[in-house]
Amino acid sequence: MFRLFPREEKFFDLFEHQGANIVAAARALETLTLDYPNAKTHAQAIEDLEHAGDTLTHELVRRLNTTFITPIDREDIYALSSRLDDVLDLIDAVADRLLLYKIAAPTEGCMAMAKIIVRAAEETDRAVHCLRDLSAFYHKHCVEVNRLENEADRLLRDQLAALFEGRVDTIEVIKWKELYETMEEVTDRCEDVVNVIEGIVLKMA
Repeated sequence: MFRLFPREEKFFDLFEHQGANIVAAARALETLTLDYPNAKTHAQAIEDLEHAGDTLTHELVRRLNTTFITPIDREDIYALSSRLDDVLDLIDAVADRLLLYKIAAPTEGCMAMAKIIVRAAEETDRAVHCLRDLSAFYHKHCVEVNRLENEADRLLRDQLAALFEGRVDTIEVIKWKELYETMEEVTDRCEDVVNVIEGIVLKMA
């Protein structure tokens, strides 16, 4: 019966497009930290990518609800589209809060975290591209995302320790604590994405 109905391959196109949005947003965030005088311009670019990501997520859900035969299980399609959307939302949240909190300038820790986010986004995107053909290379990218998440977690602890040890205004401590935690959470959500991908590949292999 399943041979009578072609699988809808458009899902893979949408996932890969979302992965590209995440990489673009992550790179824009890093650029924002390095080119802070033009932060508003870079933040707007990230917001535009987040809106584009929302459109893709809605399209994924629409296709999920109207497609008879899906290339992977429906619950996995929904889970992956949601996790990818979470990554974009958090990158946008970081950019938004940097402006909202009127941060004078990004710290070295902030710029270092942004670099980790870019690398995690790139590895996540590579893992997404492994889905179409169920490539065994997904595992390499999953391991690297996990390593980067651990690196971000260590950096978060170091930055929080420095905040509480230094003589910094209490309000600034609160601002930076939330910013660092939100940046680290981006890598957590990247790890969620590759965990879903790993589950799909193992199930379908």
